[in-house]
Amino acid sequence: MLGCPNVLTRCLLLLACAAPATTFKVPANGLVGRTAAAGSSTPLMLLNLAPPLPLRGLWDPSAPPKKEVLYEGRTQVDFQMETLHLTKRRVSGGVQVDASPQAIWEVLTAYERMPETIPNILSNVVTRDAASGRVTIEQESLLSNRLNLITSMVLEAVEVREAQQLELRRVSGHGFLEFEGKYTLTPRGGGTYLAYSVEMTPCPIFPLPLVERKIRKEVPKMLAAVAAAAQQAEAQLAPGAPRV
Repeated sequence: MLGCPNVLTRCLLLLACAAPATTFKVPANGLVGRTAAAGSSTPLMLLNLAPPLPLRGLWDPSAPPKKEVLYEGRTQVDFQMETLHLTKRRVSGGVQVDASPQAIWEVLTAYERMPETIPNILSNVVTRDAASGRVTIEQESLLSNRLNLITSMVLEAVEVREAQQLELRRVSGHGFLEFEGKYTLTPRGGGTYLAYSVEMTPCPIFPLPLVERKIRKEVPKMLAAVAAAAQQAEAQLAPGAPRV
């Protein structure tokens, strides 16, 4: 109580003895936050307080992203999640595939068959504009079965064959305010390294920890499924088939 300066002063002195660190000036009357006026005869005490403990669970822009190696079955998957802003995340990683870029490309661009590769897709409607070559995918995906959380987006597929890249960009929908994914194929060691990255901002109604856990679970599963489908397709390619 502020009305008991002797009691408060003793408490402050106990704190000073327990944790020395940052120095503050406190009047001897024990009223924290008021300093003695210049020339006052009221003596001043030095109070040493420990520095504040770090707050867990808050966005720390200085924290370096953590690179991990996850396993989906026997498939080794590189994985990394970065915090770009309070709720914006970048997920990146990849998998080494024992198949050619052509075989992987055929799997990635078979948009109508996406639900066979990505199990959490509930519905998948593909529209191909023959005149412009534009491809859009209207898709619903299950985020949480227990909470019955479903995302619904229209994605535009942009194929950049020269760079062996496929981009999936959000056009509209709910579930994510921002969503832009990219697949990149790089020949490596007799096979192909399939890299994947996505920058996304979930809607505020979706709990961020839930989204992070779901992404951490589904991205390795999706990459392993693409790798398996591409390796199966590779075996079916005719000898001498053109490569991308």
